[in-house]
Amino acid sequence: MVGIGSVNDIPRMRACHVAAREEISQLWEALLVANTVMAENMTQMIAKASMFDLMADANPEFAEMWWVVRPNINPNRTPEEQAELERHTERCSSELRDDLGL
Repeated sequence: MVGIGSVNDIPRMRACHVAAREEISQLWEALLVANTVMAENMTQMIAKASMFDLMADANPEFAEMWWVVRPNINPNRTPEEQAELERHTERCSSELRDDLGL
């Protein structure tokens, strides 16, 4: 019959799905921890970015490198941009869950 695997494949597939769920759960936990650490240290990061802004004013070579990196430090997103980013993240997460059959 087409599309029907062996009975022995079922436990292996279940184990595969369980492992994928556990991995996703661990990744979510790591992401939450990283976001918490970043939020706690955002003031220091902004202060350092401002310091680099001042250094870039005095050093043209440094300025070229810094202005490539700077937008990633504190993007100052509008609430609409932040909401769109969160929707996009949820959509990608949902697609990943669907792909994994969770």
